[in-house]
Amino acid sequence: MTEKYKDTEQEAVNKTLAGEKKKLAQMSFKEKVDYIFTYYKIHIIGALIVIALIIYIIYQRMNYTTYRLYGVVINSSEVNENLTKTLPDTLGMEAHDGVSLIAGLSGDVDSNSISYYNQIDLYTVSGQMDFAFTDEEGVQYLCDLGTPLDVTQVLPENLAELWKNRETQFSQRNENDETYFDNYAAIDISDTAIPEYFGLDDNMSYLVITDLSNNQEYMDAFYQLLYDIDTGNVK
Repeated sequence: MTEKYKDTEQEAVNKTLAGEKKKLAQMSFKEKVDYIFTYYKIHIIGALIVIALIIYIIYQRMNYTTYRLYGVVINSSEVNENLTKTLPDTLGMEAHDGVSLIAGLSGDVDSNSISYYNQIDLYTVSGQMDFAFTDEEGVQYLCDLGTPLDVTQVLPENLAELWKNRETQFSQRNENDETYFDNYAAIDISDTAIPEYFGLDDNMSYLVITDLSNNQEYMDAFYQLLYDIDTGNVK
């Protein structure tokens, strides 16, 4: 029976590739495994960590998503979350660009915690809200923040014509002071195909445009999608 190979202290210091090959050639398979694990365990673990890190970095670079369009649902937790996977292709977005759809926000301070109430503020301040589906109360909350755009001014001509007389006026705070003015802050989307497409509750009657990310290309594509949905060109 072959005696298990043991390194002397000096040999451990003076290891060379040729010397290691010679030693390993004299050992059985089990001895080779024991030897390598004993003297190269740290090296192997370090190499595995480096390989895992490289794989992780490559995966992240290939699969990361940068949100370019932001939608929220206020006063309801219902939305078709699968749209976050399909909308980028539908809107013709570039690779790695995505759409964020967040539901469950609320502007009702009487029935929700302060964290929810402030969350809407956070989305608006950070520019992460381009459109919102909500009820009348939610529209007024956004108007109190001064964020809705005048839909009669921002909707493209084809969509404005399709939704003529659906523009809804609300009292909105002027961002420069505490005065209020009448603004066409929302579109009444009840009895349109929009709620069904986005998987919204029946009480989500309004669409608000805020366009806070200022991504005109994707907003134009979103407007065209809305037009196609409501004219039956998209199911």
